[in-house]
Amino acid sequence: MSAPEPLHPLASVARPGRHGPAGSLTPLHIELPAREIVQVLVRRDRSEDLAAALRRDFALALPGPGRAATGGDGVTAIWIQEGGWYLHASRTGEAALAARVAASCAGLATIDDQSHGRTMLRVSGPRAREILSRGCRLDLHPRAFGPGRATTTMLGHIACLVHQTDETPAYELTVYATLAATFLDWLIETAAEDGVEIG
Repeated sequence: MSAPEPLHPLASVARPGRHGPAGSLTPLHIELPAREIVQVLVRRDRSEDLAAALRRDFALALPGPGRAATGGDGVTAIWIQEGGWYLHASRTGEAALAARVAASCAGLATIDDQSHGRTMLRVSGPRAREILSRGCRLDLHPRAFGPGRATTTMLGHIACLVHQTDETPAYELTVYATLAATFLDWLIETAAEDGVEIG
């Protein structure tokens, strides 16, 4: 008998539907994707071997500082530090991504499954950039931060990995799971004048 699939940390508090005013503004859209998140830290002098293994097994080119990249099978890598990345993908089973990465990178990197310790929210909409900027020191203007860019910053006084995925604009926001409810509260309050739609 397999273990039960874990719920998203916000499943019990994020009420689906429209919240806030029903005005003319397009609401901030918030989604709660079910993702596996794995931290990969390369071992000394194995950078080239690690890069080759991930190209071979995931069709994934490891990105450099401030960048993210997605491979052919939907696995995304985000640079988090020198020699370190988060890999994430849609959840297919408990620790499934961690097992695949561990097999691919055996002897090349330290693998740590962060799927229970961190969680992701996806926000999008015409005013998503402006709304996030209200609690962020990062310059999110397209000239400085666009699709494929990613970095860790304080967002609403909570450390957050911000990854812009497209020009909608849409962002994937990764925070500690224990702070996810507080972070969601901040998002809803910050977007109050626009309204929020949780899907």
